[in-house]
Amino acid sequence: MEEQIISFTVAKLAKEKGFNEVSDGCFDKNGKKYSGMNHKNEIGKGVFSAPTQSLLQKWLREKYAIQVTPKYNTYNVYEGKYLGYQCEVYDFKNGSKIYKTYESYEKALEKGLQEALKLI
Repeated sequence: MEEQIISFTVAKLAKEKGFNEVSDGCFDKNGKKYSGMNHKNEIGKGVFSAPTQSLLQKWLREKYAIQVTPKYNTYNVYEGKYLGYQCEVYDFKNGSKIYKTYESYEKALEKGLQEALKLI
């Protein structure tokens, strides 16, 4: 099983918020993804780091005390239907919680990471 790389949209937002960790891949300014490149010296020149979702999740937790946790939600009593994956974004410093629902774990995590970056 392969880890999911964040989207270009989330990579740009992460860079704006100070994420500049080296990863196995990167995006150019047009959103084209490259892998296996050492892009450490290129990050400030229109290149965006393309880390795995779990690496960005760890960075948010360690640097900003923001926890992003996807969970499977089997049934919503109020709507009377199955909902799929729900993502909780919790800011330990400010106590805020955000819940969103998506059809897959990876999509829930991706959107949760995006929402978490917006809290910074």
